[in-house]
Amino acid sequence: MKNKIILILITIFLFSCDKDESEAELLGSWRMVARLSDPGDGSGVFTAVASDQIITFNNDGTIISNGSLCDIFENTLESTSGTYSAEDMFFITEDCGLQDFEYQFEIDGQFLTYFVICIEACGVRYQKI
Repeated sequence: MKNKIILILITIFLFSCDKDESEAELLGSWRMVARLSDPGDGSGVFTAVASDQIITFNNDGTIISNGSLCDIFENTLESTSGTYSAEDMFFITEDCGLQDFEYQFEIDGQFLTYFVICIEACGVRYQKI
């Protein structure tokens, strides 16, 4: 019985650490470093960009950017804000005109990638700064 309780506590601890670690990994600022624009035949690849666009994930569940989160361009002419879920890996912004649309993102090492709505595959990649 004692071993079962210990096993349950260890399992709970491990699962709670995963969530805390993924949120800690997400929090902070990320700079746009690449974008994907597919010509329509599936041959598109991420290409490097020199950009000052930064997105910041705050610990209160908000996301802000000095550029648009709605497209793949690296301009910083308009800012964007919204909310995010670290657990479900998505953010929502009303600034794109798509109320309640969830932009799914993924973190792979030091990169955060998400895809935007366009005719063909379009995505952006950010690097943690």
